Amino acid sequence: MSTILAGTRSGVYRVDSDGPTFLGLDGEQISAMMVVQHSNQTSRIIAGTYESGMFRSDDHGRTWQEVTDGFTLSCVRWLGPDPLNTGALLVGTEPGRIFLSSDQGESWKELSGIRQIPGYEKWYLPYSPRAGAVRNIYSPPESRTYFASVEVGGLLISDDEGESWRCEFVGVDSDIHYVTGHPVENPLLFAALGYAGIDHSPNDSPDHRGGLARSTDGGRTWTKLFGDYTRGVIIPSSNPEIVLAGPSPNVGRHGRIEVSNDQGSTWESASTGIKTPMEDMVESFLETPDGRVWAICSGGTLLESKTDEIRWSPVPGTEHLDVDSVAFLND
Repeated sequence: MSTILAGTRSGVYRVDSDGPTFLGLDGEQISAMMVVQHSNQTSRIIAGTYESGMFRSDDHGRTWQEVTDGFTLSCVRWLGPDPLNTGALLVGTEPGRIFLSSDQGESWKELSGIRQIPGYEKWYLPYSPRAGAVRNIYSPPESRTYFASVEVGGLLISDDEGESWRCEFVGVDSDIHYVTGHPVENPLLFAALGYAGIDHSPNDSPDHRGGLARSTDGGRTWTKLFGDYTRGVIIPSSNPEIVLAGPSPNVGRHGRIEVSNDQGSTWESASTGIKTPMEDMVESFLETPDGRVWAICSGGTLLESKTDEIRWSPVPGTEHLDVDSVAFLND
């Protein structure tokens, strides 16, 4: 059985049938979070903040220690297991960098090849002075390739387990919010795209940027599926016949949720249970340990649905929390 850990704009909460219980990091915006399960049945919570770096707890959140060994940046945007190295962890940051831990979050080292990419100095963010943000890292099944989304910079690709990297646009798009793929079909990828851009020709209109793109050849070529600003996309492993996306015509508001049953070729509404257009939009999707899909919305709402019939409702106990990230703790 798993317990919900909610990273909010004012610290970390444990959520169970009795509602939310505050665990710590008061006043911190918890932008990313994960749980590392140790082999001796203990666990470690790692929480990344938007302004104060990274913290860890080895006692279910009762006490917290700042992570300083090899990691000195203030802004964490993504945390997750290294898909290519069992037991290792990765963190994506703002400015756009990636750090690796091989000791369950005790110490970290930067994958320095990213700052050697030609054009790295041009990465930027419309809302922050820090240059670029690594929003997620993904590796296709049975692959030794990393993909990483950079807002605003492009799609990072490494074919040598992070030693060297190249940065490519997805069509004309360089504002990459999320990259993911099919849990079985290796060549099938999706990229969620924003409206910003760098290094575009004078004839390129912002109207041509943003939306959702699909690749059926492992990222060599891309097809734009629709043009509305998108941050979240997921193919749930519990139902890999569907793709869910959270597009919006306006940045951060008037969003909706759509579903495709044919790998992105056609789309229909999947907004049952929520008012559309939404006041905000979907920031990201995640899959729960029991196979449901959750949507973290930019306004702090956390929604859930089964994957065989999409019908959204608030996650019980989180209705009054401004949720930015979620992790699951095994009891």
